[in-house]
Amino acid sequence: MRVLMIHTFHHPRGGDSTYTRSLTGLLENAGHTVAHLAMRHPDNEPSTWEARFPAWVDLRQSRGRLANAAQAMRMVWSREAAESCAALIADFKPDVAHLQHVHRHLTPSVLDPLNAAGVPVVWTVHDYELICPSGHLFTAGAPCERCRNGDYRNAIRQRCKWGALLPSAAVALEQTIHRKKNVWGRVDRFLCPSRFLAGRLEAFGVPADRITPLNNPLDLTVHPPATAPGQGWLYAGRLAEEKGVEIVIEAARQLPTHPLRICGDGPIAADLRRQAAGMSHVSFLGHLPTDQLAGEIRRAAVIAVPSRWYENFPYAVLEAQAASRAVVASAIGGIPEQIESGVNGLLVPPSDPAAMAAAVGSLLADPDAALRMGRAARQRIAERLNPADHLATVESIYREVCAR
Repeated sequence: MRVLMIHTFHHPRGGDSTYTRSLTGLLENAGHTVAHLAMRHPDNEPSTWEARFPAWVDLRQSRGRLANAAQAMRMVWSREAAESCAALIADFKPDVAHLQHVHRHLTPSVLDPLNAAGVPVVWTVHDYELICPSGHLFTAGAPCERCRNGDYRNAIRQRCKWGALLPSAAVALEQTIHRKKNVWGRVDRFLCPSRFLAGRLEAFGVPADRITPLNNPLDLTVHPPATAPGQGWLYAGRLAEEKGVEIVIEAARQLPTHPLRICGDGPIAADLRRQAAGMSHVSFLGHLPTDQLAGEIRRAAVIAVPSRWYENFPYAVLEAQAASRAVVASAIGGIPEQIESGVNGLLVPPSDPAAMAAAVGSLLADPDAALRMGRAARQRIAERLNPADHLATVESIYREVCAR
């Protein structure tokens, strides 16, 4: 089968890129042919089809009023991306297209040439971009579903994009236009890594018969387990408000004898460093290469995932579990589908530093129990997230949408 993989980023960047790379490898190893459509970014990995990629646009760069207005329309519906997709369809002749993340760069404009050519479309949904202007169902420090009725003016009122008026107006316009263009009705199947995400899409009006929950896979052969109890605890991820990193810092105040390492970077990094001032047992390691980060995860006894938003099916949990490390995480979004509390990790209420400190402290006080939970978590991945099983399901969905 010839698969056109459409994803904004053709380089490592977050969970959506991790999944896209993994699925591409599975498909190619199974004998399928995969072509890519992405943005032409300086960090891209080599691609046979790079000449067809549309130009990268930095959405945060200001260019003057007229240029900014043109850019705003481009991030809603990109003629250049649609033309690039049409050219790739003509050259590659795909049997099916599989979309990943496309909003604000490639944009759903790629649906125009796909639908015109009769190419079936599968879309793996990694966040809430289909239904939420911010893409997170999170604003003012808490989960948010104000736009469920389609009134996207809420995004402007709440300054949902970067806390600024114009970007928020742009994403509100984007959602309005996408609704008018019937984006939801032009996709044959939406794949959702968690049942929670599938439920949110249905609640917002995406047709239920086009939604299939399908957990992301994880290849344990490239994630060696830790073999002994670890030391201290770790947060690894983006330093952003919705991730709840300030929760682990406040919890660390209650655990002064246990070192906390924070890996990652993001828009609130400076605020977090100020919050941790004077706490010598808290260290910031910044953004780490993949191998180095994996080593830090294996070195820790406990991994904290303190999210305050509706996480989908975060790789931060999966990769810690693959390393046989116990995870203490917020009971929010799709995370409870990954952790059976008390068996292979612990769940705590979101935005509760005292509960986080108590859970982490209990495991740090009993390293053997933490290791047992971590091993149980790795076994759960082996049983439920096998890449071969995931591939078989994706192939079945491809055949189904092609037959229709």
